[in-house]
Amino acid sequence: MVPAFVLRPQRNTEVYDLYLQGLYFSNKSSEEDLRRALSFFQRAVEKDPTFARAWTGISKAWYFLADVYVKPLDAYPASKEAALKAIALDEKDAEAHCYLSEAKRVLDWDLAGADAELKRALELDPNSAPAHFFSGLLLLFHGELKDGLQFILEAEKLDPVSPITSYVATAAYLANDRIDDALIEGQRTLQLDPNYFYLDSALAAAYREKQNFSEAIALYTKAQEATHLPSSGLAITYARMGRPTEAQNIRAQLLQAKEKRYISAPLIAAVSVALGDKEEAFRELERAYAEHSGVLQWIAFLPEFRALRSDARFPHLLRRIGASRDTILAITETTLSETADPNAQNHFTLKVGVKPRPGTQNGHVVRISVSFYDLTKDNKMKPTNAQVSYNWLTAARDWTDATPKFLAATYVRPKNQLPLAGGRRYGGFVVCVYFDGQLQDSRANPLLQPC
Repeated sequence: MVPAFVLRPQRNTEVYDLYLQGLYFSNKSSEEDLRRALSFFQRAVEKDPTFARAWTGISKAWYFLADVYVKPLDAYPASKEAALKAIALDEKDAEAHCYLSEAKRVLDWDLAGADAELKRALELDPNSAPAHFFSGLLLLFHGELKDGLQFILEAEKLDPVSPITSYVATAAYLANDRIDDALIEGQRTLQLDPNYFYLDSALAAAYREKQNFSEAIALYTKAQEATHLPSSGLAITYARMGRPTEAQNIRAQLLQAKEKRYISAPLIAAVSVALGDKEEAFRELERAYAEHSGVLQWIAFLPEFRALRSDARFPHLLRRIGASRDTILAITETTLSETADPNAQNHFTLKVGVKPRPGTQNGHVVRISVSFYDLTKDNKMKPTNAQVSYNWLTAARDWTDATPKFLAATYVRPKNQLPLAGGRRYGGFVVCVYFDGQLQDSRANPLLQPC
């Protein structure tokens, strides 16, 4: 009897080789290398669309391109789509659940949904380094700094050659004010990859916190050369040294670069904080919110943003992006649409979605306030004098059910309505959500007076 040997088709060997090459480049930090990784993974799935790990690789590549090199609203949907394909092929792919978690975190500001995906990833693979890594980040976003650091360090034990894990561990040490440990960890990152500068240099930030400005400047300059991007960290360092003109010059370079390529708004905001320009910082953070920047939730723990914590707008922003555990209700959607109405000068409908936290109990008062504003000829915002009405789109409104509830607010200015002196036109809206009289969340477009 001749024994039977199962021969692996040559195509599979080629596919796996493409996957391994993609995996190698996906652990680098430059745009060129990450796009190279994406190309290898895409070639792998072209040859074998059923190869789940290659789809996970595509999701990973898009995730790391997001925010740093590609607009979040371009990259995260692509990452999510690839993660879902990987999970459809292999539901037990723990890493794919991690990137789906990140898509939920950023696209929906849904940290609870992100946490559920990460719990599933850890259930599937208790030794998954990515699952520990992203779980650690989620804890940091919630202000649980010690626990977040421990998860990151556990990820490092599981994958000791990962530059990004070491890089984030450096940032986590700084968040915990363990500067000497951050210096050691940052040096370890450069030992793993001397050219690893993702956004900027975490080791340089540690040197800056240690008041070793010369070392910080040297590393930030090297990062600037590697990324071909003005270094926000260098600008912050100059500001700390009492050299505001040089810091302002770098901020101007970042704003100029923004006209030609994607620049993450929190980078510019961090420079503005260092320069004491809170208003500009919050303008950039609002831009980050509108762009669904995945970096935005990092403001919850990065030392660069501590100066904003005393401002009432800061905890309010954290609530809006899900980086606060003290909210029971969150706004999930504010979509304004215009209706063609022959009897109206203007006819707008604002769709508002509100989601309760899981475990919310009955017996409480939920209030949703929607206010429309008009813009007068002298460019002043005034409460509208148009006709406003409200209608629930969700028939059953059980607030113990953690699914979003939807309300429609309608703004109509009839053609036969005489405008007040000075004339009026639609200007914007403010939505405020309260639970037992306590403000939970709000939205405003444009940036009007908060609730």
